[in-house]
Amino acid sequence: MAAPVAPRGLPALAVRPAGPLSGTVRAPGSKSHANRALVVAALAAGPSQLAGLPGSDDVGRMAAGVEALGATVTRQGSTWAVGGTGGSLTGKDVEVDAGLSGTTLRFLCAVATLSPGTVTLTGRPSLLRRPMLPLARALSHLGCSVSLCDSGAVVVGPGRPRGGAVTVDCSTSSQFASAVLLVAPYAQGDLLVRPTGLGAAGYLGMTASLMRRWGAEVAPGEEGLLVRAGAPYGGRREAIPGDASSAAHLFALAAATGGEVRVTNLGGSADQPDLGSLPLLARMGAVAAWEGGDAVTVRGPERLDPLEADLGATPDLLPAMAALASLARGRSTLTGLAVARHHETDRVAAVCAELAKLGVPAWARGDGLTIDGGTPRGPASICTYGDHRMAMAFAALGARVPGITIEEPGCVAKTYPSFWEDAASLGLVAVGP
Repeated sequence: MAAPVAPRGLPALAVRPAGPLSGTVRAPGSKSHANRALVVAALAAGPSQLAGLPGSDDVGRMAAGVEALGATVTRQGSTWAVGGTGGSLTGKDVEVDAGLSGTTLRFLCAVATLSPGTVTLTGRPSLLRRPMLPLARALSHLGCSVSLCDSGAVVVGPGRPRGGAVTVDCSTSSQFASAVLLVAPYAQGDLLVRPTGLGAAGYLGMTASLMRRWGAEVAPGEEGLLVRAGAPYGGRREAIPGDASSAAHLFALAAATGGEVRVTNLGGSADQPDLGSLPLLARMGAVAAWEGGDAVTVRGPERLDPLEADLGATPDLLPAMAALASLARGRSTLTGLAVARHHETDRVAAVCAELAKLGVPAWARGDGLTIDGGTPRGPASICTYGDHRMAMAFAALGARVPGITIEEPGCVAKTYPSFWEDAASLGLVAVGP
């Protein structure tokens, strides 16, 4: 049986092993690229076209946010036309609901400093519990008015950033530095952004690369990146590449079941850190091969090997790698996980709690996680904590281990609304109550 077409409203899906999964799936557009592109298109002078956007909740929240601040967004399927503001926002005394989208909350917190009025940014309770203080401090240092409310909402007053140098604490998220960089071309003077505690540096590189394509002048500076004021974004056409983070969950289905999954639309995804899933899977015994520059095929082994890996550069891979490690006979150790404690949930604690339901010993120490895998067993009802990556990661485990039920399966809509349908096309059996 295939997964229901619209599992968003279902309380749970029971996943049943059905042998090796195989087939071809086109990766959805990258949320990380799309939300950065929506920001620069909204600030650019003139019209832009963005092709290949995913229909995810996160991207929808960003689009609604830039519209509230003065840009226009016209949607035609997966290609959207964006009317830029030239950095002169018109949204005044508005409220932006970021939902569960961290990039929307953080990037638009910086963008809102260019607004002529007060902007209030809010969202779901779990989003408003995520760190924001490092970004608020950085923007305040640049003369901006940013207040954090007891509820977690953020209130931003008018006043564009001044130039100079600013140190941004990225120990809990690289998004803080990306947010400051994205508005830097519209600062009052040249701006040097110095990130500290940066683990996932690849996402900062993604931001800088996209800014340069749109006309900003970004160069290496003293311990950071120097952005020249007065070199704004210009309208252009941008093709959004496939999402390597979503593809990693499809690869995990192959690795868990000994199947063979081919994912297309990855040709422009080379700057995405989560392509790091491929060498990790290879170390666990899978075989990964690029095909013609656009597609990647992963073939799972009969038996997975345990893994020792530092995920500091790829913290979003934690749930998937931990789920696979529970199938590998032996001890796996994953480190560099400090940032993963501040995502949609504390993913380190969540992984430990859910693996325990399957009889898999897992314990955290410092920024590391140790898993003694090889014998996961059901039945177990897996709490996803409203976290899309927990749902997708444990779906791979359910494809191998009998008796696993995934609670709140619709949470995948945050970044990959069609995950259950795509997984069903590969042979995943998941049924509702």
